[in-house]
Amino acid sequence: MRLCFYLWAFVLLSAVQANSLLDLLQERSESDCTTIMDLFIILDSSGSIGATNFEQVKSALADLVSMLHIGPKKVQVWVISYGSVVETSIAFHNMPMAEFTKERLIQQIRNIRYMNGACTATGDALQEARRVCDKSCRSHREGVSRVVLVFTDGYSNCGTPVGAESSNLLAITKASVFAVGIGAGVNTAELNTIATDKKYVIHVNNYHALIDAMNNITIYTCGIPAFVIPNVKVETSAPMNTFRYYQVDTTELLRQSRNHQGGFIEISANVHLGKVDVYTSTTESNPGPGTGQRVAFQTRGGELYYMEYIEEDTPRLYFSFYGLQQENEYDFTVQWLDLQGGIIG
Repeated sequence: MRLCFYLWAFVLLSAVQANSLLDLLQERSESDCTTIMDLFIILDSSGSIGATNFEQVKSALADLVSMLHIGPKKVQVWVISYGSVVETSIAFHNMPMAEFTKERLIQQIRNIRYMNGACTATGDALQEARRVCDKSCRSHREGVSRVVLVFTDGYSNCGTPVGAESSNLLAITKASVFAVGIGAGVNTAELNTIATDKKYVIHVNNYHALIDAMNNITIYTCGIPAFVIPNVKVETSAPMNTFRYYQVDTTELLRQSRNHQGGFIEISANVHLGKVDVYTSTTESNPGPGTGQRVAFQTRGGELYYMEYIEEDTPRLYFSFYGLQQENEYDFTVQWLDLQGGIIG
């Protein structure tokens, strides 16, 4: 009898410890992804996928969502399914905020139906993501990353060309597009066309491998910098020991440069609460200590400002704000300047 009691107590303790461990892993995974993001997940639901594989994709997406902070001021999620037609299966903007919990989102992902589409209209799905985001994504003034994750096992063979729609997502919507190819039948050239950058192309061998790779995909997604529009003030915050990452597309600056010798980007900032460090880089998308240079701001009329020279062949300037105190609130504006200090645009 005493042995049975000890065994029962051991099982109970083990269960408690297991639950605590799961809770701890959940907290760690969430704390590792503190980004603010509008996330669009595009699911290939064409006939080549198959119902069993589609269920595995949904399980992988549930794992992805479990690692994110879901909510109105955190990560907002839309899911678009497509085959020969396109459906917005989950739309953050159509749900009452109180109902958009992580648990509810995971349940909705598990309920997405398999379309078994007759063809693969990836371009149409990208177009729908742009249409919805242009209408419902948060303003650029909030400094929110816009990310599109495309999961496909083949290549598009109907609908709008993928190249034009992916380019529009970057140029117009300012969204970064990932292409996740699954299996041996993917078209690598098309994945490169879909993705904003070749480093945003991910290939896994099969659907089982996708589940294993989802943690890395999530971590990578969480580090995508938000695009900043010149002359548009961003007002936001960074918790203590947290980075907020941003990027400026410098191609327009260089195109308008009068002497084709580059130009300057100026960051002017106001810290309303707390204290921040700022880092920049033209090569590292997540600049910080060791991966970027720490900004030494100057003062102009009570405002902080910093100028950095951008060489002609530099496509991006990346920068970050790092929260040093418990609460850190700030705003900043980016401007393009020519070599004489005149504002471009």
